[in-house]
Amino acid sequence: MAVLSAAEAGPHLHQEYKDGRLVPFLGAGFSKPLRLPDWSELVGWMAERLDFETDLFHLHGRYEQLAEYFQISDHNNFQHLVYEMTRRFDSEEAVRARRASSTHQALAGLDWRTVYTTNYDSHVEGALRDAKKKVAVLASFEDFQGRREPGTCEVIKFHGTLTHPETIVLTESSYFRRMALEAPVDQRLRADLLSNSFLFLGYSFSDTNIRYIWYRMHQLRLQGQPLGRRPHARRCYFAAFGAGPIQPELLEQWNIDMILLDPEDKNASVTDLLQRIQSPGSP
Repeated sequence: MAVLSAAEAGPHLHQEYKDGRLVPFLGAGFSKPLRLPDWSELVGWMAERLDFETDLFHLHGRYEQLAEYFQISDHNNFQHLVYEMTRRFDSEEAVRARRASSTHQALAGLDWRTVYTTNYDSHVEGALRDAKKKVAVLASFEDFQGRREPGTCEVIKFHGTLTHPETIVLTESSYFRRMALEAPVDQRLRADLLSNSFLFLGYSFSDTNIRYIWYRMHQLRLQGQPLGRRPHARRCYFAAFGAGPIQPELLEQWNIDMILLDPEDKNASVTDLLQRIQSPGSP
């Protein structure tokens, strides 16, 4: 088990990045500086559209269950939800916030070959384009078949993208379907897992979906190994703003080290970590 500070993790991340083996995997927390609507706000919008009291609607299930109910209540509801999410996520205010975000600038300042994200919004790829990087957004089978220019960063939208609503993983049924891990993005993750280290940013310990995916992927690593032997796989890294004794032990099962960041200034702490990937000796 390893629990590292940003300074301690910097040299490890830098070496993996220098070798072309480091892949960021970004969650909703990475977009916090943009002040995008969170799940609670979206559920409130759904409740209003369904003539529910917002607080009462929240009591009737988890977010993905409420999204499922919203979808089956009227076959047009999901289309309206995607429109509302796009309107809010890609607003001019959000774009201005992205261009002022030190975390997005630090991410885009690095030369990535691949970036994974579970975020539906377009701000990861937008930040790369702001930095004049070539980007290919991959969510559907057709996306993976497209032509790439040399030097293109592939942004893999692990839970889909608003520009292709059919790829979005949002409702309970869509999450269940993804548990088979047979979608194009899952196949790509399996391949990337064989030879890369992943850096998880913007996830919480309670994110069951991403934990389940990583558990399944680790089981694939174990296939073909002699009974009781752990695979000699590359380490991966999970950045968090605090940890007790339990979570590091659980992540160690999956070959993941924890990086502790400063909870007092989260944006600056994430920015510092990304900058250390380029220059591990940063103060």
